[in-house]
Amino acid sequence: MIPPIKSILLTKTGKDTSIVFIGTLINVLIGGLFFIFAPRILGPQNYGLFSVVIATGLIAVNLANFGIDTGILRFIKKDSDYSEKILKLAFKSYIAIGVIVLILGFIISNPLAIFLGVPQISNLLKIAFSATVFYLLSNFFTAALQSKKEFIKASLIGIAANTARLIDLYFLTILFFFVTLISTFLGAFFTPLNFLKAKDEKIHFKTFFGYNFWVAASLVISSIPYDNYILLKFSGPVATGIFAAPFKILSATYQFAGSFSRVLAPRFSSFNTNEKAIIFSKKVSWIVVVVFLGLLLSSMFAQYIVEAFLGEQYKQSVNVFRILSIGMAFFFAGIIPMALILYYFGQSKIALYTTVWHYLIYVLLLFKLTTPYKEIGASIAFSTSEAINFVTLFIYIVYKLKQKNVS
Repeated sequence: MIPPIKSILLTKTGKDTSIVFIGTLINVLIGGLFFIFAPRILGPQNYGLFSVVIATGLIAVNLANFGIDTGILRFIKKDSDYSEKILKLAFKSYIAIGVIVLILGFIISNPLAIFLGVPQISNLLKIAFSATVFYLLSNFFTAALQSKKEFIKASLIGIAANTARLIDLYFLTILFFFVTLISTFLGAFFTPLNFLKAKDEKIHFKTFFGYNFWVAASLVISSIPYDNYILLKFSGPVATGIFAAPFKILSATYQFAGSFSRVLAPRFSSFNTNEKAIIFSKKVSWIVVVVFLGLLLSSMFAQYIVEAFLGEQYKQSVNVFRILSIGMAFFFAGIIPMALILYYFGQSKIALYTTVWHYLIYVLLLFKLTTPYKEIGASIAFSTSEAINFVTLFIYIVYKLKQKNVS
């Protein structure tokens, strides 16, 4: 096992992955402090409400994102004129869509809070929606830097935001969302706005958004916090907090997976034969194996991890952590198949279909298991749906790679 890993680390991909891993690790360590202190300060009940607000605000971000950062990674090439047109189109689109989603968010905050049975979080939801544009601009600059393989600068943007996050529910909500001002300004510093001078960027509108539309639809479906909403509605804020606290610790997997997929994106986009895609996939699969085994191993130490990070009041979260870590392992295993679908085959529509299938199973399991088993039921629903989704993606990729090469 050591020789393959060593050979990977010596390649450009290995070096970029190492940079991403280190940057993500620093982000996790710094940003993780916020999600260690917040549950302890608020307690399970208030943290349950807080987690719903965060998840809802991030829905707004992903809705407004419209898959644009994925489009940047897919379409930015060495041709500087073409790249600047794409960047300008993306930048203008982010601002326009972000403002629209922000306004809609203000309108639905009160009805949503009433529907969930917690009208007291209405103003918190408005705070979350207010930060949408800054989140999007932070995402834009990060994606622009990653598309140019400037992974160190891209990592620094996230580190800056997480450092600023380091108590009242209102103060925590404002702090969580509005530190994106820092990452936005740092991103603008690293990415000069020269692309705004590009002309006729609208000629690429159909191609760019034709691809992004399906990614955006996938993001909207996958971003809805079904678990938080269903738990809050049927089991109350305490069960939601018991589930959300360990989930947030394990969400470091999402951060690394997102950064890792952006390392894969320019490589898969450049391949024109199945042989190249297969060889590269096998090389980087060792990284996936290591993370997969690491997550499974963490489930064995769940009690120590939960006690150390969350404290005695979250002792019910131990089994939740164990179950969720298995699901996160399967989630990470699906990174390479999904990257192949999005960046090698360029089939953003297929990504939507698999997402619909994935979350249909998840929601059905949530309704079946949450009422009788509360947070444990939600954890089982998550891990089962992630395992099924991984198997689905793997079977599809094996089938596609046996067909003709991508043109």
